[in-house]
Amino acid sequence: MTAILQLPTWLGCTLAVLAAMVCSVLPYMAVRWFMTKELHPKTREVAETVAVRIGTVHALILALVFAEAQSTHTDLQQQVSKEVTAIEHVALRLNQWNGPEEDALRDQLASYVKAVLGTEWRVTLRPDGSRAARHAYDDLDVAILDLPADTPRQQSLRSRMLADMDTLQDHRRDRLSLFHRGIPGLFWWMAMAGFAITVVFFFIFPETPLHLAMLGVYGAYTGLALYFILALSHPYVGPAAIDTSPYERVLEDDLAPRQPTSTP
Repeated sequence: MTAILQLPTWLGCTLAVLAAMVCSVLPYMAVRWFMTKELHPKTREVAETVAVRIGTVHALILALVFAEAQSTHTDLQQQVSKEVTAIEHVALRLNQWNGPEEDALRDQLASYVKAVLGTEWRVTLRPDGSRAARHAYDDLDVAILDLPADTPRQQSLRSRMLADMDTLQDHRRDRLSLFHRGIPGLFWWMAMAGFAITVVFFFIFPETPLHLAMLGVYGAYTGLALYFILALSHPYVGPAAIDTSPYERVLEDDLAPRQPTSTP
């Protein structure tokens, strides 16, 4: 299902809209083709009532799931921002350390960020994250814990870095949890079933070009809504993918290898 998200946004939206329009018009035309006699007025009333009620429930389900997907996507963006902020805090403390261990620790922190970008920004990610990122974090945490703090300043810096590392771990776990808070497969069955039942019950209306056009508009909008729900529920790929530039900016601005100073 995520293959459509790999396409350009305009093409993915167009395909989703066209598929929904076809799936809305064809069942209606098929039912009208099998109908050979005029409906009883009571039958028309019952069919119209059922269509309205199922359509209302279907629209409510789409609205609730869309709101949930949007909320999760926004929360994930915030967790990414918090994780990057925690990384920046650790980098700042390392710059203030001014000890022989500083460069090695900076390299370990950069290795963690690279592991996040290289192994944790993919659809097939495990719920507990990648081993590379977890090992990079553990190595840096142990290295900071083993720092020799001989002065009150160094002791304060080490305590702050350890606190920042704990914060970083919390935000990483929250990010992974939000990433795996996807849309249950049962929702897609409910969405498709509600859509199919609603369009089938349009059989009570005559088959005219205007009715077909209005039914096509309903199908197009439903397909567009489903496409956006699918995109929001996969924030690491597609048009709603979370921007990774904050991690890259940290690597370039705060953790870039330092140029050796030349002596005259």
